[in-house]
Amino acid sequence: MNLNYLAFFLIAFIPLIIGGYWYHPKSFISKYSKIEFIDLRDIGFTKAIILFLLSLILVYGYINLIIHQMGFYELFFTDIMMGNQESESIVKEFLGKYGDKHRHFGHGVFHGAINAFVFALPFVSMSAILDKRSKKYIIHHFLYWLITSMIIGGCISEFV
Repeated sequence: MNLNYLAFFLIAFIPLIIGGYWYHPKSFISKYSKIEFIDLRDIGFTKAIILFLLSLILVYGYINLIIHQMGFYELFFTDIMMGNQESESIVKEFLGKYGDKHRHFGHGVFHGAINAFVFALPFVSMSAILDKRSKKYIIHHFLYWLITSMIIGGCISEFV
């Protein structure tokens, strides 16, 4: 499958941009929730690079969860790499017929929401419970992941 690597790279900025607003002390979201926040000016260049690399890993993981055709392609990947022409023709025929099915923004948003409930909610909740944080803390951080996952999912489905 051909992936749009420029879109993949640009989508990796989405969690950073949304997080920059969501966790900024002067945003209406942080004023409403009254939760302690990190000053983004204190992060530094090295930590910003690490955050971007983690964001790239997140987007890469979401590609496999959102684009259904990747699973079909991966079934035949080893055979194609070993030069099996029959497998390659099966994949080309299938992707030629169904390659664009479910590849629109709305479908990606749906899968992004599922991913947020399946992955982000348990991790945010476990961390908050162990740190003895409030329900408001859980809701605030989960909503960040829900919105971010939905936008990432929509962009992956539409552009990658």
